[in-house]
Amino acid sequence: MNKATVRRWAPWLALVVVFAIATSALSWWQFDRRNQRVDRINQVVANYDLSPQPFDQIDWSINPDGKSDQEWTPAIVTGEYLPQEAMLVRNRPLNGQAGFLQLVPLRLASGEILIVERGWLIASSDLTEPASNPLPQPGSHELVVRLRVGEPDLGREEAATLASIDLTEVASRLSRLGPVITDRYGRVVTEQPSYPEAPLGMPKPSLDEGNHLSYAIQWIIFGIMAFVAFFWAYRNDRRLLREAAGLAQPKLKRKTRADLDAEFEDANQ
Repeated sequence: MNKATVRRWAPWLALVVVFAIATSALSWWQFDRRNQRVDRINQVVANYDLSPQPFDQIDWSINPDGKSDQEWTPAIVTGEYLPQEAMLVRNRPLNGQAGFLQLVPLRLASGEILIVERGWLIASSDLTEPASNPLPQPGSHELVVRLRVGEPDLGREEAATLASIDLTEVASRLSRLGPVITDRYGRVVTEQPSYPEAPLGMPKPSLDEGNHLSYAIQWIIFGIMAFVAFFWAYRNDRRLLREAAGLAQPKLKRKTRADLDAEFEDANQ
């Protein structure tokens, strides 16, 4: 390979290599997203339908990544609802409809406050508040809840409603009432006494992996195709140069149906 050929094709090869690196990175990103999704699905499968255990007997812990291996575990908890301190979490669509989540503090016998997500409320026509907001009565209740890790702070300005179930922010709003549990909250499964009007319970998380695996494979294929196209173009260019120099026979053009029809018409004139 002479210097002219190198100068001509090296930039194209570099471009193909950069493209392949980019597609590889995108492929690994999709593999990582799939792994995260599979881990979440496995956790739901492992914990969601377990028999409820007393809240204080569940060995709850938070991993370094901020998640918990016990998430979705059902727990039995008894305490006193504080409906006057209820909060709403905005921007929670369900089945294509705008809505809110209702959070109600539950004071436990220990004096700690557990945040309870009672369910979903459809938004009113102006989308600024729920169409209705049925609250529980104050007093003692026995609940079965599924334990969840709190959500991250989204960095929004403080408002009457919450941007996420950021338990640190919730605790700051309720600090006057006593210690608030900030490493978990509970999503209601059942509550006693029950109420004829209550928020809609949130559905079981989807167990669908999504399209991450197929997207990852597609990015790998794109990277391979770039190299295939490069080497095809290089070989074709070298062949044309050899033909122009008389060092190789010109490649015969494959006849199309139109060519054959034209030859047949010429032969019968």
